[in-house]
Amino acid sequence: MLGTIDRTSQMLKLFTLETPEWGISELANVLGWSTSTTHDLASSLSEIGLLKQNVSRRYEIGWRVLELSQVVLGSSSLQAEARKGMEQLARKYDETILLGVLAGGKILFADKIAKKNALFNTVSTPDMRFHAHCIAAGKVAMAYSSEEVHDYIFREHGFEPMTHNSIQDSATLEQELSQVVKQGYAYDFEEAVLGLGCVAAPIFDYSGQMVASLTLAIPIRQFEQRMDEYRRAVINSANQVSRRLGHMIFTR
Repeated sequence: MLGTIDRTSQMLKLFTLETPEWGISELANVLGWSTSTTHDLASSLSEIGLLKQNVSRRYEIGWRVLELSQVVLGSSSLQAEARKGMEQLARKYDETILLGVLAGGKILFADKIAKKNALFNTVSTPDMRFHAHCIAAGKVAMAYSSEEVHDYIFREHGFEPMTHNSIQDSATLEQELSQVVKQGYAYDFEEAVLGLGCVAAPIFDYSGQMVASLTLAIPIRQFEQRMDEYRRAVINSANQVSRRLGHMIFTR
């Protein structure tokens, strides 16, 4: 039993943002195992959702890993503290507030507060993932990520637009990401959902790592009229969450 667990750990550790997919022969060579042993373990992990095969018959991390990561998020201080920030915004604005995380190169909203008939609810499902370059939360996530993460996202998802307003080239995106780091927030103007404007700000943990983002999503006409107010509110709430997670906030 311990041997199987150890082999499983060795195999799963090879799946990174830099090397997100592997063939059986490649895994066997790196791990120093026989092809049959490697195939048997990969097949077993696929059966329980820890790995999956793509269209090229190569192995990738499975959706069960993502589900487990969401369990960790849901039971962690991050979600508890973020919820406080979200509720603070909800009391002030009767709009959609989202907790975004980067998962598989796309944005997953792990928590949400929204009025029943909010526009965001009409175009999304609980497990829907958004292209990172199209939405404010994704721009924040990418702005504080490494070049390797950017390369992975571009390689896996490219610049598929979600609306005609979506960014569709790397030069424009990289310029905007640079601005996000300088200013500490990101906007999107109907880039992910027509009729919707968003502003997002990063949440940092005690180590200074960006772990999530807070987003306020509002009908575009209202959003454009009060952009500065919404931006200040989201940044303030995100900073409060970061402080509660042990991050030291330095004023610019």
